[in-house]
Amino acid sequence: MKLWGKRDRAYGWTGVDSGPDGIFGVSVRPPATSGGKPQVVKCGSMPETEPSPNVLSRLSRKLSVAGLPWTLPLNRSDYSIMLIPEPSVLPFEMEQSVRWTLGTMIEYPAEEAHIAWMSIPTREHLPNRPSHIYVIAAKSETVLHRAAPFRRAKLPLQALDVRETAQRNIAALLEKPGEGLGLVVLGSQGVAITFTFEGELFLDRFIEEPLAAILASDDEGREKIFDRITLQLKRSIAFINRTLPFMTIGRIVLAPLPSPLALRDHLARNIAEPVEMLDLGTLFDLSLTPELLAEKNQAHYFSALGAALRGMGKAS
Repeated sequence: MKLWGKRDRAYGWTGVDSGPDGIFGVSVRPPATSGGKPQVVKCGSMPETEPSPNVLSRLSRKLSVAGLPWTLPLNRSDYSIMLIPEPSVLPFEMEQSVRWTLGTMIEYPAEEAHIAWMSIPTREHLPNRPSHIYVIAAKSETVLHRAAPFRRAKLPLQALDVRETAQRNIAALLEKPGEGLGLVVLGSQGVAITFTFEGELFLDRFIEEPLAAILASDDEGREKIFDRITLQLKRSIAFINRTLPFMTIGRIVLAPLPSPLALRDHLARNIAEPVEMLDLGTLFDLSLTPELLAEKNQAHYFSALGAALRGMGKAS
């Protein structure tokens, strides 16, 4: 089983995600033709919030497609994502070098970490500037704990993902040629903001403001949260303009929401870049799963869909 990093190809994936609103899963096939859309073959949910073997077995009866491996995006509390200078070492020395660097950055022994990394591809555009990588670290016991229910349910879990890359996969389908794209997702664990270019993740930001707290706020409190999101977007765009001059942010896109919120209008009034709402029906073939045409359902299945795009589309 792989943790995150490699964009290995498959004939599709079954992605499953869990959270306070339940467990949501999808089975996705690659586009049938060049220029086509990935097809969501099946989708299904369970009201439970933890994927126990029994729950997964019942979910698999709704989801399983012969030959498709399963993938799971970890909860944000399960892992850390860190930015470090790319070590100048030979490929076979990379893991040891990264693990040594992590020794001062994580709160548990580095030898107990399950690690993966992803290059930030600036070298082609800025050859004279040192390169950096994103490193993901999770306790090995956490990885085993998350994988165990799938093993006991006899499901072919072949990859663990992280939410930043699941979000990147969707952004990669959404980008226009030559466009830097900001994608904002309001989720149960907080507000996730990614900036991508040519299908690659260049910058991510996370605001610990769970969706439930946003929905429960009064108008004044919600306005303050919207201002915080706006400020983070402005600062991030300014950082990109200053340090990544080859990457022009063409749009800010807001992922589907499970409940009506006026965030898009707020952002549009305060950010110079165009702000749009995302309809996942423009990126996926939903002809076999019409229930995913509803915005509320798109919000619930967002991370599962992103994880199931592993190895597909522009992100491959």
